[in-house]
Amino acid sequence: MKSGLIDKDAETGLVSIHRLIQAAIIRNQSDGERRQYFHSAVRMLSWGFPDTWSQDIGHQIGAWWKCEKCLPHVHHLVDQRARHNIELEDPQQYGELLLRCSWYEPLVKSLEYSDKYRYLYEREVYEIARSMVKAAIQSFQDQTTLAFASAIDLSGLIDLDMNKPEEALVPFTQALEIRKQRLGSRDPLIASSLNNIALSYTEMGKLDEAYAKHQEAIRIRLDNQSDRIGTSYSNMSSLLLRMGRPDEAEEMLKRCPSLKEFTDDTFLKTGNPRFSGDMVLLSRIRLQQGRMDDAMRLASKALAFRQKLLGNRLKVCDSLCDVASLMEKQGKSASAM
Repeated sequence: MKSGLIDKDAETGLVSIHRLIQAAIIRNQSDGERRQYFHSAVRMLSWGFPDTWSQDIGHQIGAWWKCEKCLPHVHHLVDQRARHNIELEDPQQYGELLLRCSWYEPLVKSLEYSDKYRYLYEREVYEIARSMVKAAIQSFQDQTTLAFASAIDLSGLIDLDMNKPEEALVPFTQALEIRKQRLGSRDPLIASSLNNIALSYTEMGKLDEAYAKHQEAIRIRLDNQSDRIGTSYSNMSSLLLRMGRPDEAEEMLKRCPSLKEFTDDTFLKTGNPRFSGDMVLLSRIRLQQGRMDDAMRLASKALAFRQKLLGNRLKVCDSLCDVASLMEKQGKSASAM
């Protein structure tokens, strides 16, 4: 204790061990011991991450504090397995842990982990996300499980955000079939798959097919009284806008339970990344309706929110382009540039 190699926090009771001691202990273990302790660590760490594959839960901002404690240890596990070629005792559970972890990303300062974390996928760190998902997929021996469906579904979302809707459609469709086999055709997770397929169709320009899939997803979520119905309404609203029907798009967006007040603060008060997207959508609706000032106000607030939350990411670029385009329409060419 006096040497600082082992320390105990007086307030939390947490024990920390110097990394040199950790390395020496692991190095002196037999292969069997490494396998045993590795699996124990996997089981302990799995508690901190929400289950994203057995229910349609969406963003889990409330669980971020748990993930903050676990993420550095998960990364350490991955490193130790690669360094010592540790054989997996339970590949399925390890793959599920990586899948849980793949939704999160530690923000790094120098060589140390900072005390704040954000969704890996939401922060658009796609290369890291893709590598984590790939490792998870390769760990699953049973490719008929809901966890495997969730892993390939996430890979499709990454492809979709990278403007590869045709490629994304393949894992989306495969995930849908797995979920139907496991859950039947009316489970909320089926609606999640249909929603993703509709997004692919939208980006492929197959708007009628997208409309049909969104309608089916909405029916399932209403039947199940799903709290993710707002996501379906928002996505259908975006599709209607793309079809040149802004008034119908606004009416659809107003159905979102979380947007009943329909004020600027309604969009942003939760800090949920999805709500800035709804604000951008409403801004684009206002633009098609010819309400330029409202469109600019909403686009500017969405830009400020995204810059604060995401930093220099693709969604920030989208908002910058929206604001610049509106400035140009207002005759403010210098500001637009």
